[in-house]
Amino acid sequence: MGYISIIRPINCFITLISVLCGAWVGKEIILNGKIILAGIVGFIVCAYGNVINDIMDIEIDRINNPKRPLVSGKVKKSSALHIAILLIIGSLVLSFFLGLKPLLLVVVTIFLLSFYSLYFKKTPLANFVVAIIAGLSFVFGGFITDNVISLVPAFFALLIHTPREIIKDIIDIKGDRLSGVSSLPIIYGEKKARQIALVFLLILLILSTVPYAIGILNLRYLLTILLIAIPLIIFTIAKLSNNRLANNLLKIIMLAGLAGFILG
Repeated sequence: MGYISIIRPINCFITLISVLCGAWVGKEIILNGKIILAGIVGFIVCAYGNVINDIMDIEIDRINNPKRPLVSGKVKKSSALHIAILLIIGSLVLSFFLGLKPLLLVVVTIFLLSFYSLYFKKTPLANFVVAIIAGLSFVFGGFITDNVISLVPAFFALLIHTPREIIKDIIDIKGDRLSGVSSLPIIYGEKKARQIALVFLLILLILSTVPYAIGILNLRYLLTILLIAIPLIIFTIAKLSNNRLANNLLKIIMLAGLAGFILG
């Protein structure tokens, strides 16, 4: 099970859906070999990011996440390195069949994921880098179907992932501090970090209906946002001091947003 959990398959599947969403948002839902392949590549690239992150975070995870496969001994570090290399090779080989732009984007994403684990993870920029990488999955799908509208969910990914990463940093503050990580909560304090997360959530709340208002997305998108996403965003803002609850709520909001964009 350790070799499965180290790639965090649920997160990878969400990335796969994000790629499909980027291909479909504002368009008719069509499933063909190229789109399926793009989703698989997204899954593999996400898996690489999770594995390399666990490799670089072994000492931090001893405090923050002692049940992780490497820390618990379920997976050897050497095996994890081999898995990471295979995932890189697999993603590059498969993306070669998708065209030059998708291939280049995969290269850029792998670089960002690697540099994040090596450097950005320990800086205040970490939250924004993760959010940008999350947004690129939609752009990747957009490349497959020449869908410029994929930039819309990519932008919203920035607004939802940034506060979620900040909340996760607040949760992990003990282990991060002992490991020399300079996260936003450590540099500015939990209160200020939570205020920054709040600003992003308020912007998300204000802009969430704009894609419908300007005619990019349809009524199905609006109803999904009004009935599910917006109430959850408001509830999350009210419960922002409860870190673990807020983190879980933000994940649900992400899924609601994905559904809205696909339906729209």
